[in-house]
Formats: sequence, C-alpha cells, structure tokens
Amino acid sequence: DRKRVLFVLSMQGGKILASGSDTAADGIIKLSGGVNAVDGFSGYKQLSDEAVITARPDVILMMNNAGPAASDDELFANPSILSTPAGAARKVVRMDGGYLLGFGPRTADVIHDLAASLYGGQAAD
Repeated sequence: DRKRVLFVLSMQGGKILASGSDTAADGIIKLSGGVNAVDGFSGYKQLSDEAVITARPDVILMMNNAGPAASDDELFANPSILSTPAGAARKVVRMDGGYLLGFGPRTADVIHDLAASLYGGQAAD
C-alpha cells in the first residue's frame, strides 16, 4: 500500500499550510512512492481542520531549517492532526528543506531517503 503523505510547510496559530498538486513537495512525494494526501488544489494552501482529517495522512512530512519550526509536541497537539492515522501513530518525517525540495544532483538520494523513511526495509523492493 502506498503511504498517504501530508507535506506541512508551516503551522502558525494552529493552522496548517500544506502542499497540494503541482508543487515540488508533491513531486518528491510521488517519486518516493507516496501519495500526496491532499489533491483538491494546486500549490500551497491553508487547510481547514476538516480537510486535514479528510486527507487521512499516514505520514506528516516537514522541513528542518526552514522558518519557524513546529515541534513534534506542537504538531501532535493539533486536534486535526491527532485525528489522522499519522497523528495516532505520531509519524512525522523531517528533512532539510534544500535537500528535500532542491531537485538537483542529490534528487536520487532524496527519493531513496524519503522512500526508506516511508516504507522502511520495503523501500528496496
């Protein structure tokens, strides 16, 4: 089963800014074997609590070193996140933003690393 991944660009005031289609985050999620949990819009948008719950992500993907970071405690204290499979399992993957979304010579490494984070030992299969 392909993992549903919610890319969270930021959390400010408890609101989640997430990636829809036609973004670098959407591309790297798909290349890594995941499914973007949000597919109803293009670009980045603030999601309602209902949209986060309906997206049913298995994994939350976030960047390190890119603006004000939300801690795991802050992330999983959000009621809409907590109501998802990712929230129940406290499953978050954090990667350096330039590495994750840079799409350059290291892209194959990023795809491998993200796939390994999503699927563990099955990523090699």
